[in-house]
Amino acid sequence: MLIDGQKGISGKAIVQVSASRFRPNLVVSGGRPYAEDGWRYIRIGNKSFSSIGGCNRCQLINLSLNSGQVQKSNEPLATLASYRRGKILFGILLKHASIDGEQPQGDSWLHVGQDIHPD
Repeated sequence: MLIDGQKGISGKAIVQVSASRFRPNLVVSGGRPYAEDGWRYIRIGNKSFSSIGGCNRCQLINLSLNSGQVQKSNEPLATLASYRRGKILFGILLKHASIDGEQPQGDSWLHVGQDIHPD
């Protein structure tokens, strides 16, 4: 997250960007920044997923939807582009997977607070 009032690399004021700007389906907290770049498999509760690659970010994340109004800026893509070379990847795409013949057990829902085990 970027903090209001600080100056960025370009010397411009940094704006605050929440995780919701990235329109995530799942948010994992803790760990090192960009650790997901190296994840091949992830288990959430008793559900297994395989990574099918990084998530290429589009201009949509530069839109802020505050109080029903749409505001466009060059952030956070400009900041990501300053140190994530090539395609601007942030996050990963997951596919439900069966790992080593493992069969899904229990219900098919993920629950808030389930343990996450990246590999």
